[in-house]
Amino acid sequence: MNNKTIDLFAGAGGLTTGFHLAGFEALCAIDANKKALATYQHNYPNTKVIHEDIREVNPSELRQNLGLEREQLKAIIGGPPCQGFSKNIPAEYRYIDDPRNQLYKRFLDFVKEFRPLYVIMENVPEILTAYKGLFKYEITNQLELLGYKVISSSLNAANYGVPQTRSRAFFIASLESLICLPEPTHNGDIKIGYKNKQSYKESSYQTNLLKSDPFPIVTVKDAIGDLPKLNAGQKYDEDRYPSDPQTTYQALIRHNSTRITNHIARALSSIQMSRVRLLKEGQDARDLPPELAPKKHYSGAYGRLYWDKPAKTITRWVFHPGSGRFFHPTEDRTITIREAARLHSYPDTFHFLGTYTEMASQIGESVPPLLAKTIAECII
Repeated sequence: MNNKTIDLFAGAGGLTTGFHLAGFEALCAIDANKKALATYQHNYPNTKVIHEDIREVNPSELRQNLGLEREQLKAIIGGPPCQGFSKNIPAEYRYIDDPRNQLYKRFLDFVKEFRPLYVIMENVPEILTAYKGLFKYEITNQLELLGYKVISSSLNAANYGVPQTRSRAFFIASLESLICLPEPTHNGDIKIGYKNKQSYKESSYQTNLLKSDPFPIVTVKDAIGDLPKLNAGQKYDEDRYPSDPQTTYQALIRHNSTRITNHIARALSSIQMSRVRLLKEGQDARDLPPELAPKKHYSGAYGRLYWDKPAKTITRWVFHPGSGRFFHPTEDRTITIREAARLHSYPDTFHFLGTYTEMASQIGESVPPLLAKTIAECII
């Protein structure tokens, strides 16, 4: 079966990992971020990686170098940079002619040259509504002019087995029959999580995407409750897991992994440590006494995660407690790189390279692999 893909704006490989879990193989990955590509290459040594600004890569030359005819490639996947659309960027810094808003055109240049059977473009949900829907219309129209049938929608990762309430927009285009987006595999109030959790069956992640009886939302405890305790500034150096998996999600994430990597807790400043020691599970900056409360802060800043709820969006700033709800539910520290990876649904076999902040960016700027896997399964 032709299951070859090319990943544009690949980053560390979130989309590639999801497609890999569904049985696809990436022939090539392109990104301008050298550190992220180093992580990608470490995990996918057989994939050709190109460290270059995609605007400098010639699509025709690449297709010929890969030995591909048009319509021979199964899919082009990728997520053009989204800062020009993201609501996390202050409105005064968002404008329609932002060069970062135009990189989708380069993505479409590759689609035009390769004419893959399928196209998957990922972005922030705002791309569907930004500037009165101009970009949604433009992307859809250009793909349709190339002969593709197109569907687009925003999906919340928590509804597809990811322990994180992260919404992402997807454009899915096909030269074949029109694809339907997947129905949720997991259900529940993603704002409040769930209690009295049902026990999972090992088959839950192998079930049909359109099953009518979804499983409960996966929580923080489901995801990271088995990982060893650490102090701020400490790294787990043991070459083994200290216990068996406690949930189906943990068993799934551990599949084929024999050890824990990237379980590193960042050191905290004295005031950060003073703050976290006063906070209980689920509390945040609003619960701090006046003498310790920051003068200005984001919603959820200095917040502890809830054990029985999914995490909020894991961003590139996951290493900084003032940037979101990134404190461990009960331990006096921020979550580790491995915990962030678990909450993002990266398998434990996926190892991150770089400094702490570089690894945090690689996770926060990527697509949750299990969410990508549901899209890949739609193609199958």
